[in-house]
Amino acid sequence: MNAPQHANQFDKIRILAALGVIFSHHFNLAGMQGPFWLENRWLNWAFMGGVSVMVFLIISGYLITLSWYRKPRLAPYLWSRFLRIWPGMLGSVLICIFVLGLVFTNLPAKEFLGHDATRQFLLYNLSLFRDYADLPGVFMNQPYKQVMNGVYWTIPMEFMCYLILAALGVAGVMRHKWLATALAAIYIATFLVFGNYDFTGKIHHWIEYPAYFAAGSLIAVHNEWFMRNSKRLVMVLAPLLLIAYFLTPYQATVRIFLMPLLVVFIGNLPATENWFTRMGDPSYGIYLYGFPLAQSVIAVFPQLNFWLSMGLSMTLAITAGYLSWSLLESRALRLKALFSDSPLKDARTANISRP
Repeated sequence: MNAPQHANQFDKIRILAALGVIFSHHFNLAGMQGPFWLENRWLNWAFMGGVSVMVFLIISGYLITLSWYRKPRLAPYLWSRFLRIWPGMLGSVLICIFVLGLVFTNLPAKEFLGHDATRQFLLYNLSLFRDYADLPGVFMNQPYKQVMNGVYWTIPMEFMCYLILAALGVAGVMRHKWLATALAAIYIATFLVFGNYDFTGKIHHWIEYPAYFAAGSLIAVHNEWFMRNSKRLVMVLAPLLLIAYFLTPYQATVRIFLMPLLVVFIGNLPATENWFTRMGDPSYGIYLYGFPLAQSVIAVFPQLNFWLSMGLSMTLAITAGYLSWSLLESRALRLKALFSDSPLKDARTANISRP
């Protein structure tokens, strides 16, 4: 069954993925091309952020499906998903508007706060159904003018995956492993045929990324079998898939089979309880704050060495991630006890509930 909280490597993988997004974006934000050693068909600087988002969705699909199986009830599931995603989003949106926005806009404060774009930024992003990246008058001397947060677009996609999983659970699909397996496999096959860059020559994010969520979910459906056989699967399949990845032109095809296998296997490796694990999970905050903080660093220090600029952006994002976790996310997650099995249990677990 599931390892205890922080007894695995998933938090570390998510932190690395969030930093990968910052790394990938920083070149464009600074108006630069990536280094020659990251210009290849297997993994290049521009696509590293996309691969990082795939990692996030694999982990989400896996862990959230396990969460549904632990408590297959709609209200607790939706409440838990809301608490995990919305409070951090609220903090990020408010900081982007009332701190970074007011500092970096070229508009008067009253005009900025009353602008239609500012209202749309607030309402659309907090709805979790639609994103809005721009704020009026910000970063006007930079390559991405008026773009305050370019990562928000993935949040509605992930939230949509949560809702689809909930609908499948309520419909009884998740109780039948064969049916859940068939639907996940059909969706992944649909991506491979209709949304696969290898065959279409185009990237269809809204088809491709949910396929990685489905792949993580598929592993969770068969979690007990996977945990018993994962080492053998990795030893046999990973070398074959890596050979196909590097020696054939079908990188996008191979990736959907290789990445979920490796991410879930590595994520389930045991971790030692230490000061790092006790600090919590800053990955969501790093992801949410990385883009606007990088824009801010470039605005304040436009002549700073590129690598120093990226390093400073990552350092600030990590700090913001831990603050978001400790001040908002972890505190919000304590409210999960509101949907425990009984009022008595709520009272007993209100102070010890963990995500």
